[in-house]
Amino acid sequence: MLFSLMRGQKMSIVRINKVFSILVLLIAAICMFQPVMGADGTVSIAYRGSGGSYIGDTVILDGQNTAGNITFLRITGPGLPSEGVPIYDLNGKPGSGNSVEVNPDGTWKIAWYTSNIKAVEKMQTARYYVTAADLTHPEISSTTSLVMKKAEFYAKTTPNPATTDDYVSITGSSERGVSYVQIDVTDSSGKIYHTYTSPVSGSGYFNYGFHVDMQPGQYFVRVSNPAIKIPLQMDLTIASPQALISANTTPGIIPVSVATPAMNPVALPQNLPGTGTLTLASTPTGASVFLDSVMMGTTPMDLNNLPSGSHLIELKTPGYQPYSLQVTLTDGARVTLSPILQKTPSAIPLSPVTVLIGLIITGAIALIWRRM
Repeated sequence: MLFSLMRGQKMSIVRINKVFSILVLLIAAICMFQPVMGADGTVSIAYRGSGGSYIGDTVILDGQNTAGNITFLRITGPGLPSEGVPIYDLNGKPGSGNSVEVNPDGTWKIAWYTSNIKAVEKMQTARYYVTAADLTHPEISSTTSLVMKKAEFYAKTTPNPATTDDYVSITGSSERGVSYVQIDVTDSSGKIYHTYTSPVSGSGYFNYGFHVDMQPGQYFVRVSNPAIKIPLQMDLTIASPQALISANTTPGIIPVSVATPAMNPVALPQNLPGTGTLTLASTPTGASVFLDSVMMGTTPMDLNNLPSGSHLIELKTPGYQPYSLQVTLTDGARVTLSPILQKTPSAIPLSPVTVLIGLIITGAIALIWRRM
């Protein structure tokens, strides 16, 4: 009877060992095949609008991603690599893209400021294709198309504001094959102070400069051509040197006057009334920038003409803790943020080596248990 009891206990131990071994193998299999199981899901993309936008407009792109927590976007079209490039850098590495964080409900959204695209001069009036893919599983993707159109005139004035005796440069491009543009400088009443004619290159670009001899005040620069139905009109502020120096003075610090011959004051960045500028950088670079929960691009970047008031700024990048700060902008102010992002103390994904070490340790424990 004692022998039968010992034999039964031995068989029970053998069964336990077999069950334990099978359980270990199942756990190892789950760990090793977890990446494959995570590949289930879909990615979608859509744009908000009629299907056509001018280069320089803000295009809203959104969609869903049920395959992962990061969506990356790339664009292709005439003159761009077929693999696509980041939507904010047309000179970027082919096949790469800009990342957008997926919300907890599986949706994502980005405000694509096409005026901030690097190498935007590569874009022309044509149909472009934007692909959204999951960062971890790029084979799960979706593509939409939209027509990007060059405005009949695109131009900017530099510097703006300017001061008397400054040299103001007007650079831009023309959509159609015109040979020249007419530049008129007027005041708010419509009085024309100067009229200039600038040649336009075969590719549609022009560059013209003039010497400022008007009194401080608000003026307009109008660029036109008889072949273009709608002329372009831009604001030009002429300020006194003392006003610009006062604007650049830090509150609470008494400025020291230093006589420097032939030195013009530094012009402020161009901003519309009632707005400010936010300059963002981060370590590491390439963090996604969210302004009031809407993605604006990646660091480093400047956000111009932001409405005065309080804004929520968030910087997010995979592997690092999110950075958020409530920023208050005042009229004409420039705020600079350069945070160092902290790495996320999250668990490191299991690798085959980790699984192998786990199996060895588990086997050793099972062997010791069997000998006990």
